[in-house]
Amino acid sequence: MNKGIKISLSLITAIVLLFLLNMTVGAVRIPVADVWSILTNDFSGKESWRFIVMENRLPQALTAILCGGALAASGLMLQTAFRNPLAGPDVFGINSGAALGVALVMLLLGGNISTTMFSVSGFLAILLAAFAGAIAVTALIFLFSTLVRSSILLLIIGIMVATSLHRPCRC
Repeated sequence: MNKGIKISLSLITAIVLLFLLNMTVGAVRIPVADVWSILTNDFSGKESWRFIVMENRLPQALTAILCGGALAASGLMLQTAFRNPLAGPDVFGINSGAALGVALVMLLLGGNISTTMFSVSGFLAILLAAFAGAIAVTALIFLFSTLVRSSILLLIIGIMVATSLHRPCRC
């Protein structure tokens, strides 16, 4: 068997095992058989275990898998586009933009986004703020990419944006 296929299969196996470990281990230990019966909707045990698995552990595990995959894919796309192994969302300040969006919503708006049409609060408000901050920094980097043709210079601009968003204000 090809070495790449072996590595891929071992990584997939590790992800599945860690997913199962995440579903069973916690403040409350739930046996693997009970977790499986909860996931297949064939569980007749403690209702608190069903709540823990379905409302806490499953969304947490799925979010971790999806976010990890998304970060890996975005890093690969940035490295391929700039032909530079240093390029990534953190280097360009995209992560910092997301953090800035969350900080602004939490500090200035109290965790609520309200307009005359709709109101969003809690986790969804934080999620929207992070997305808006990341998109704003991405748009700024895109604007600079239309002005600057050198990928190295654009990488340096991205590092400057990331650093300026991380540095505390000395007002």
